[in-house]
Amino acid sequence: MRFVLPAIFSVAALGSNAVLAQGYSDQYNKCLNTSYGQTATVKKCVDKELKTQGKILSKNYKKYLKNSGDNQGSVKQQHQLWENRLNQQCYYNVTSASIKLRQAKCVLEMTMERAYYYQTKQFPYR
Repeated sequence: MRFVLPAIFSVAALGSNAVLAQGYSDQYNKCLNTSYGQTATVKKCVDKELKTQGKILSKNYKKYLKNSGDNQGSVKQQHQLWENRLNQQCYYNVTSASIKLRQAKCVLEMTMERAYYYQTKQFPYR
C-alpha cells in the first residue's frame, strides 16, 4: 500500500487532458519519476516545467504576432481571451496542497497547448 499511492499519484501527474505534440521536457519527466508522489516535490516539478513552457509560449506568441501583419489586434484579443479562459478553468477558491497542484498542472497543460498552437501557426500550409 505504501507504494501504490505514490505510483497512482505519479501516473496521474503524468496524465494530460490533451495530447501535445511537443510533450513534456525530459527534465520534467525525470523530476516526476524521482518525486515518489510527494505533493511538494511534484509541485516543484510542475512549477519548473511551467516556467520552461511559459518561455516557449512567449517566444512562439511573439513570432506569431510579428507575422500576423494587419491581424495583430485580433491576435492580441485572442490571446487575452485565452488568458481569461485559463484563469476561469484553472483557478479555484480552495487552498489545499492537492488543489494547488491541480491548478498548476492545469496551467501547465493549457500553456503547452497554446505554445504548440502558436508554433504550428509559424509554418505555411503544406
